[in-house]
Amino acid sequence: ARVGPAAARPIFEGLIGGLAEMAVRTLAACLLASAAPASLGAEWAVIVSGSSGYMNYRHQADACHAYQIAVAKGIPAENIILMAADDVARDEENPFPGKLFNRPDPHGPGVDVYAGCKIDYRGDEVTPSTFLKVLAGEGEGKVLKSTAEDHVFVNFVDHGAPGIIAFPSDELHKHTLQKALRSMHEAGMFSKLVFYLEACESGSMFEGMHIPGVYALSAANGEESSFGAYCDNSVVNGQDLGTCLGDLFSISWMEDSDVHDLASETLEVQFKRVKARTNLSHVLQWGDKSFVNDPVSEFLGDRSPAASMGAPAPPPFADDAVSAREVDLRRRFRAYTSGRTPEARLRAVARMEAELAQQTEAERAYQRFLDAVQPGDSAKQQQLREGRAKPNHPECELDVHAAIRVGCAGRFDANSGFALRFHQVVVNVCDAVAHGLEADPVAAAGAACGGGRTPTGPSGVELVV
Repeated sequence: ARVGPAAARPIFEGLIGGLAEMAVRTLAACLLASAAPASLGAEWAVIVSGSSGYMNYRHQADACHAYQIAVAKGIPAENIILMAADDVARDEENPFPGKLFNRPDPHGPGVDVYAGCKIDYRGDEVTPSTFLKVLAGEGEGKVLKSTAEDHVFVNFVDHGAPGIIAFPSDELHKHTLQKALRSMHEAGMFSKLVFYLEACESGSMFEGMHIPGVYALSAANGEESSFGAYCDNSVVNGQDLGTCLGDLFSISWMEDSDVHDLASETLEVQFKRVKARTNLSHVLQWGDKSFVNDPVSEFLGDRSPAASMGAPAPPPFADDAVSAREVDLRRRFRAYTSGRTPEARLRAVARMEAELAQQTEAERAYQRFLDAVQPGDSAKQQQLREGRAKPNHPECELDVHAAIRVGCAGRFDANSGFALRFHQVVVNVCDAVAHGLEADPVAAAGAACGGGRTPTGPSGVELVV
């Protein structure tokens, strides 16, 4: 049948309109393609676990999991630099020698994140100096060789306190870290840098940071603890590992990265997801937020989730997180309550008493420090104990902390999660001295740790740090 002119007109107009729309879309695509950069540059990753010892199992498990994600998502292994003491996988307390697990699997084999985890700096090499050389691209070992076209991802996991992050036998101040990041910017070592920091008071490390191209997430604000995760639910293949397997912020961003297509997930979206799951501390954004709508894949690789670790979608988070300040004592108590034999329970009691003795000695040492700074004035001591001064005096703060760390080494570990809760006192005293308090805080720290024998627990168990 023939179609008359009146009937044919709508068909003709629809055809012309469709062709016009197609032409516009094609032109737009061509314009976008011509505007896009020829290359986004290379991707680099620096991953650091700053602690040692089985009690800090979670930090090394976090770091190896982060390494596995970077490799699985497509960052070349030669562009990933990993620092870890590497003493946990073969620790005598580890029921799975040579393996690390970052999440529980009560009835299955679990995912061993230590398998294929290539550590570049281990043992005594895990220091602030090594970390700073890696960031600066200096030294004879494996370091960043990134350019102004490249994207850099930094992930640091350990204990922290106002203005510092800890290493096994040293610490790094916020001023030094921010100076290093600024130097990297000035040297053209990145186009954009993303820094995820897991530590107590981690927000304090980025306060006041204004460096173009540097964006950061902190596990907590500048005045609160971060949290260990999978602490009570730490069973793999029917075996309880007796320690926290991960940290709440870290497992939140990593399990999110395991299961999502990072090419379609922006930094902002990941922040919101991680913030929602990390519900016991305040995850915060810092620095240059002009590129938070960039896909995470530009910093962690763009392979699909199927090429990643293949972990199932994370379940709703249960009440299984513990403040990093309380993890050490909590795990000793749990070992006692879960002991299946009298021998196991007695061994757990001895270890718990030793941990209590260390924590008691730490608290006493910081009280002796205040006694030396403000002798006989309990009101002023209380002010210094409860104040919230900002960590703006790096030389004083580091010198005092070092005096306590070295002087009290036979009594407690000043870089433990528990002891670092008292570092705010050091920050307060240094700030008071800067504002006119007549005191020698380094000498006071020495007096706080001077003399005495190695303390023992009530059952005579010598403290081993």
